[in-house]
Amino acid sequence: MQRLYSQLPEFARPTHPVMRYTLLNEGRRARPSTRLLRGLGSLLVLVVLLLLGYEIATGFGTAPLDETLNPLGKVFLVLYWPLVILQIGIRLVAIGSTTGIVNTESLRGTWDTLKITTDGAGLTMRTRWAAVFYRLRFVLILLVAARVFFIIVALLDFASFQGRYLDLMVTGTVPLGQPEMNPVVGLALGVVVASMMMTAALVMPFTAIAFDASIGMLIGVSIRGRWMGILGQGVVLLLRIAVSTAALYLGTLALSFTPPGLSTVPGALFAPTSNLGSWFGALFGVAEGDLGLTMLHLPYYPRFWADIEYGVLIGVAALIYVLVQAGLAQLIVRLAVRWAARADKT
Repeated sequence: MQRLYSQLPEFARPTHPVMRYTLLNEGRRARPSTRLLRGLGSLLVLVVLLLLGYEIATGFGTAPLDETLNPLGKVFLVLYWPLVILQIGIRLVAIGSTTGIVNTESLRGTWDTLKITTDGAGLTMRTRWAAVFYRLRFVLILLVAARVFFIIVALLDFASFQGRYLDLMVTGTVPLGQPEMNPVVGLALGVVVASMMMTAALVMPFTAIAFDASIGMLIGVSIRGRWMGILGQGVVLLLRIAVSTAALYLGTLALSFTPPGLSTVPGALFAPTSNLGSWFGALFGVAEGDLGLTMLHLPYYPRFWADIEYGVLIGVAALIYVLVQAGLAQLIVRLAVRWAARADKT
């Protein structure tokens, strides 16, 4: 753990005085009985989500699980929607955790003191931003564990057909499967692209939380006053839900999936009408919808690679997306710190 913490910025380490104070202060608020109730509530939520995932995967009891999948592949179908719901939930928590930083410190009477202290306001805000990851650590561990499991399943599937599964996937794709492409080069690039897709899917939950927490912080320093802050926070939370829902819906249409409960005619009105629309729809779906879960299910790969021209590059674009998202999160935090530390703010 010490090696892991040493890779973090100094203000984000649990040994830093400000971070230690923040974590201890949050820990003191919860009594042992409250922690027990939270644990039982979290366990109940997980059980309900698993039951919901199984019901959705079986069409609410109207159809069996996909018979073409092996048992490990069926696990993905059951866990998909529970994981998506958890991911949307932690993104909402990330936004809500940082919008009230300035107002909270102002109510305590410490904000003016922090502003006149050398980097006091900036250090406090950066620490509270990083503390979001500690607050959500158990859910993050669960999400990462599920992703690692899906990657292991994908690697096992790659070994099928005497190790030629990837060859079959690359065949017929644009541009890796085109006749003018050297088969050896195409296969090597396929391995690289698949690795980049898996890497992007592993990193996405962290960059998504970092970005949303930074947006919440920027809203918190831009809007002062309790009621205006609550209104601004509510608007941002609704926008986050709307963006995630739209991404999931457009992503399923772009990849020719059947949106649950939305398989009627109106769905065709929003279906991509060009390869470019399908390409961006699929990227939007995995980047802002399910945070790359679809990219970790090997039976879905042909939807990216063969059905969409240059769809093999969606994994590359997804990795670039998370890197840009991480960079934007850092820039937004710096901007929020600068706004919060201005002398004309009270």
